[in-house]
Amino acid sequence: MEPRKYHCSHCDTTVAPDVGYSCELDSGVDGIQLGKIYICPNCNRPTYFELKNGWIQIPSPRYGNHMEHLPKEIEQVYIEIRDCMSHKLYTAGVLLARKLLMNIAVDSGAKEGEGFVVYVDYLQNEGIIPKNGKDWVDAIRKAGNIATHKIPSIDQKLAEEIVTFLEFLLRITYEMPGKMAKT
Repeated sequence: MEPRKYHCSHCDTTVAPDVGYSCELDSGVDGIQLGKIYICPNCNRPTYFELKNGWIQIPSPRYGNHMEHLPKEIEQVYIEIRDCMSHKLYTAGVLLARKLLMNIAVDSGAKEGEGFVVYVDYLQNEGIIPKNGKDWVDAIRKAGNIATHKIPSIDQKLAEEIVTFLEFLLRITYEMPGKMAKT
């Protein structure tokens, strides 16, 4: 098959395989192209590309960026957020963003079982949130309240802004210190 470059949702790697299967609807001599299945050369798992007003990747690639040096519990929640975003589950992603902030606070030394405001204050008082970052944490709090207590869902733009802030926070809290420790 002709090679296709894509970001594999299974192993979070950009690949360009030329091995897979063509899916056609047999209608006599000329089959109608339905899609293609490519096999990732990195993890050996399949990804389906459906032809529907252009090619749609199923499963879609994870939203955002892979992070290194995250504690296991924090990494699991962050991956869930990325998966929610990939599948346009913005309200669920924002609710998990709130949970991730609580996990970061507890991982940084806050007492488990406290209220969200206590965790936000802890992150700010300990300097884990950058000086100008309290507004972003407050935006996550407000969005989480809307997601929990209001009927309208969270829109894509707000969810993407929240994930962008979380990525920044994860980089300065875990990824960069982890990289520096290796040098």
